[in-house]
Parts: sequence; structure tokens; C-alpha cells
Amino acid sequence: MLSTKLSHHALSANLTGLAACIVRDSLLDIQTAQTSINIAAQQGIPLACYLVRSNTLSSQQLLTCCAKHFDLPIFDLKNYDLTWLNESPINDELIHRHRIIPLNKNQYALYVGLSDPTDHTAISAISFHTGLHVQPMLVDEAELDKILSIYSLSTRLGPQLESTLAKITPIEEKSSPYEMTEQDDGPVSEFIDKLIHDAIDKKVSDIHIEPFNNYCRIRFRHDGLLYEAAVIPPHLAMRIITKLKIMSGLNIAERRLPQDGRLQLQHKSKTDVRINTCPTLFGEKIVLRILDASKIKLDIDVLGFTDIQKKLFISKLNKPQGLILVTGPTGSGKTITLYSALHYLNQIEKNISSVEDPIEIEFSGINQVNINPRIGLDFSAVLRTFLRQDPDIIMVGEIRDRETAAIAMQAAQTGHLVLSTLHTNNAIDTIIRLQSIGISIYNIIHSISLIIAQRLVRKLCKHCKQPDKSTPHDTHLLGYLVYQAMGCEYCRKGYRGRVGIFELIPMTEKIATLLLSKATTTQISDLIQNEKWMLLREAGLEKAKQGQTSYEELIRVIGLNN
Repeated sequence: MLSTKLSHHALSANLTGLAACIVRDSLLDIQTAQTSINIAAQQGIPLACYLVRSNTLSSQQLLTCCAKHFDLPIFDLKNYDLTWLNESPINDELIHRHRIIPLNKNQYALYVGLSDPTDHTAISAISFHTGLHVQPMLVDEAELDKILSIYSLSTRLGPQLESTLAKITPIEEKSSPYEMTEQDDGPVSEFIDKLIHDAIDKKVSDIHIEPFNNYCRIRFRHDGLLYEAAVIPPHLAMRIITKLKIMSGLNIAERRLPQDGRLQLQHKSKTDVRINTCPTLFGEKIVLRILDASKIKLDIDVLGFTDIQKKLFISKLNKPQGLILVTGPTGSGKTITLYSALHYLNQIEKNISSVEDPIEIEFSGINQVNINPRIGLDFSAVLRTFLRQDPDIIMVGEIRDRETAAIAMQAAQTGHLVLSTLHTNNAIDTIIRLQSIGISIYNIIHSISLIIAQRLVRKLCKHCKQPDKSTPHDTHLLGYLVYQAMGCEYCRKGYRGRVGIFELIPMTEKIATLLLSKATTTQISDLIQNEKWMLLREAGLEKAKQGQTSYEELIRVIGLNN
């Protein structure tokens, strides 16, 4: 229990908590303390944080004051292990909002460090979210600030966005949440503009605006993972969602069906933003996909291929015909691999056409078609047209059905190089998937030139990665120095950027023969390994050996089997 004796003088001035302790110890007068409380509230930061940042008090003065009034142990953060943050039961948003740091945990209690032991809201919030009894310990505010800066929540909304949100007026209970007044339009537009520009600067790929019963959550996707950026009141979310629908040309009256839209921003360079709405239990969820073509490097050399894989890929791209399939789940980087291939192939002598849904990057010199199923302009219809347009190279954004697959394979067998994607896990699954939609083995082996399966893994930060000696690693890593994520001011949780890991399987005579003999998947897998083609698992382990990623990241992305 926290115990303190506060002076009548402080209480008479309506000061409580930390401010009352500071006044009682004559560190500040009542007026200065009250002014500090008001400014801290305006800036949206705790009082202790404001006092130290503004040099009103030193962190040591605060620590001494709290130690005097509260019967709590002191923890020296100079000995803090940053890996505790990566394994914390407290999520990032709570750590930064309440400026509270995990120190230790057992079966029943969570030990946390904080500079203001009177912040009962923070302690209650942590207890509620973790389900553990919270045991507070005193820490130095300056040291705490330093650690939280290193462990920066790179996707968190900044003070400018928070202040813009405050300008949006609440709505009355009886009014429509979709009405937009002139008074609202300015602040709402300003917030959306700053939100998207902030996301672009932080290399965020997606923004999720998700309404729930009593709040709305904004999350950013960075390096493949979602992070909570802010929680805002639902009435503000409704204004923001309505304005986004107006900006992207969607029907604001239609809230029962999903809608797709697009808007374009000028931020250092032209940036496209794709918008999708989806009706949920508590309102429309909106996802914004940011497509900043200026920051995408379309270079085969930076994708992550090994030297052997790169040589094989280029050799197949240089063939006059054949089907190259790039496979993997959503978000595995298939589109960038295809665009990098088109960038390599884009020459004046070649007639290149692509059919996409949607067009993500505009290519000079390539004939790009965006499908529109509502008017019958689907993948198969466009592909049939392409074959009458004297093509050399055709790119199909995705094979979704038998008809599209059949036309693509026909083109690959009649003198055209065809590139496309398929949502499968690996090369063997790709063959099984094509058979399941009605493509014969004969057509598969005579059209497919190369199957690529890929994933994206986060790269370890070169500034802070450290040798990992504690985790039991795969036997294939024995004798190799592997690294673990730590965290520093240059990265997020020890990672910065992503790189691809690949499985490239060409259609060889032995594989074709085995497929014609109706071999099992186990037999095909054994043959692929006997022919020494690198599988996804091996490609991932190779990246760990090179110090590019961690073993834990490989487990997260591809699920290694020991």
C-alpha cells in the first residue's frame, strides 16, 4: 500500500498526489505547481515528465521526494535490460501512454517502474490489461525517458495530430454522425492530411481505423506488424471516416456494403492511397493502403535472392516463353518481385502488357490495364485481348480461377513470357492448387518455367543486434554465430526494414516425369531436396547465419520445425 502524509497547506490549494508532495517539500510553490499541472495536461504528458523536461525540477529531486513520502523500493534503470521490453506483457501503447516500464514478473505479480507512484490510473490500467497484481517501484524520470525514447513507438501519433483531434467538435446525441459542418471540415481534413503524411514519413504501409463500442482504435502496419497508434472517441472516428469517404469518391450514405476508393496526395512525391470500407458491428472499418512508389526499389539485387537464386531467376526471365509463378500469402512481397522483374524486362524492343487489380505502380513503357468486373472487364477478358495485341511479355496480377489459369498457360505455351501470382505456401502446394481448379498435369509441366515461393522477414538492426547464446537453435545453425533483437534509437524492437526469403523451383525433366507418374507430395519434396534446390526453411536459416535476421523472426514468419 502507498502511504503519505500531505500538508493542510497543499490540500487547501486543491493539490493532490505528486504535486502535493512537491509543494510540501517546498520544491515548488502552489502557483507554480498548479501551472505545471495545467501545462502538462495541455501537452498530454504526465506531471513528472513535464517537470523534468522543462527543467522545473531535476529527476533526482523528484526521486528523492517520492522516496521520502512513499514506502517503495527504488530500481536503478542504468542496469535495465532492454530485452524485457520485447517480452513485456504490457503492450506498447500502454507503456508510452502511462510512462510505465516492466521490470520483472512472476506467476502472480508484475513489477513495474514509474516516476509518479500517485498515478493510480496507470497502475489500474496495467493491472486490468495484464490480469496481474501490479507492484510499483520508483525509477528516475530522466532514465525512464531515455529508455522510452530508445524503445520509441515509431508509429505513435505525435502531439500535432493529438492537438488537431482536439479541434474536432463532439456531436450531439440526436444528430447524424455523418453530417459534416464547415466548422468540422477544416480540422478533420487537417487531421487526415497529417495522419497520412505522418504514416508516409514513418514508412507505414497500412492505416487501420477500427470502430468499437466505446472507442475507435487507429493502428499502423510497419514492417509487416500492426501497432496501436492511438485510441480516439467514436464520434471523432465517424467524422474522420465520413471525410475519407468524401475524399475518395465513395457513397457516404452506403454503410451496409463494402466500398473501394482511391485518393492521391502530394507528399515530397505523388502518393496513392487505396481505401477499403467494411461494415462491422459498431460501424465502418476503414483500411488505407499507402502506395508510395518513390520509396520502392525495383531492383532484383535488393530482393534478397542468393547468388544461385538470382542467376536462376534472370535466366528464366531471359527465356522467350514460359510461365513464372510467384506465390505466398498476402503481404509476402509478391507484387514487388513481379514489378522488379518487369523493371528488368522493360526494353523498347519488348511489348509488355499487364492486367492488375489494382495497378499499384505506374510503369512508363508498359501497357497497364486495371480490371473492372462490374462491366465485364475481368482478368480472363483482358488476357484474351492481350493475345490479339502482339505481346511479348504478359503480367497477370493474380490467377484466381480456372479460366484465367488456362489462358495464361496457353499464352506461355505459344511463345509468350507470362508472369503471375498465386496464393499458395510453396512450390508443391502451387501444383496441387492448379490441379484443384481443373488444370491438367500435362498443361502444368509444359507451361510452368519457374515457381517462386517467398516471405518477408524483418532485418536485425545493425546498431544494436547482439549474439544470441540463450535460445536453443536449429541443428543447422550449430557452429554459426546468430544474433537476437535488442532495441535502440535507430530501430523498433531491434528490427529495421525487411528482406525476402525465397524458394525457387524450376520445372526440370525429373520433376515433370515424377508429376506425370502421379507421385505423392512427399516423393516430389524428396526429389526437390535431392536436386539441391533451396527451400524456404533453408533460405531463412541462411539469413540467420548471415546475421540479417533472428531465429525468433523465422519462427514467427515460416514456423520452423526443430
